[in-house]
Amino acid sequence: MLKRVFKKPTRLGLFGATILAFFESVNSSGFSDNIATRMGIVSPESIPEGKEKIMIPEGADFEIWGNLEIGVLDYAIVASLIYTLVALWVHRPIQNQFSKNKSRKLIAVKSIRSIRMGILFLLIALLSTANKMGKFADMANNVLGETTNVGSLGRHDGDWGFQEFEWGLLDIMELFFLYFLFLYFVRKGLEVDKAILNPIPDNRNFIEKIWGGIREAERDQRSDIEGGAVKANESFTNLVKLLGAAASMNVAAASLDEGNVKVAFNKWKNLTHRKGKQNKDWLGLSESLNQAGNFPEEEE
Repeated sequence: MLKRVFKKPTRLGLFGATILAFFESVNSSGFSDNIATRMGIVSPESIPEGKEKIMIPEGADFEIWGNLEIGVLDYAIVASLIYTLVALWVHRPIQNQFSKNKSRKLIAVKSIRSIRMGILFLLIALLSTANKMGKFADMANNVLGETTNVGSLGRHDGDWGFQEFEWGLLDIMELFFLYFLFLYFVRKGLEVDKAILNPIPDNRNFIEKIWGGIREAERDQRSDIEGGAVKANESFTNLVKLLGAAASMNVAAASLDEGNVKVAFNKWKNLTHRKGKQNKDWLGLSESLNQAGNFPEEEE
């Protein structure tokens, strides 16, 4: 029912929603006039005094600049973003939790609590950095208007307010400690699968890989018929190529016995030259023949 009401968002729609969200955050904070004047889109004289926000024009003068208050444009953008969020939730991919064939991930979450702690410390570190750089003071000046707040926000002489800020050793140590805690908890909460980074080498020869692939195909077909069929087809294809290399070797030997050196040389070159079509199959056959009778025992 909900999927009929809310259409699946497209890439273009998601990109547009991102732009709208960014515009709404900038416009609602009163930075639209600053960005427009700095980029040279409009001149400072063309913006009425005290008007810092873009709005839908009203009246015959088509004035797009207005006061910092919620308007029709804000309601429209927020409604569009809510629609996009609901559509994303409705069309979210739902995985089968009872599926046994789960792909291995390089990075997995080991402790969600540690991840949350890391995100919390990152948020505190970013807010502290922004405060020390005077961003809160700039935001307060844009929102409140007619104020000249500078520096960082904090408790000074028993009262909360802004005060001139200068970087010191304690401030640097504070930020270093916060970012260190963020990295520590993220590292503690995530786990890297080293088996994917350093896989166990496959030391089986060519023939062993073919028979091993056939056994894996038979085993996989019990739960995944299509996947098992693909593995079986791949194994039989490799077997046919191996037999083709053996047949080419027999043709080369027979041609040499008959005195047809040219045909024998061409067949042998096709097998042994590194650019030959059957070189890879010939190398696998040669390796397997060299190890004939010395196959390691495998447990069934």
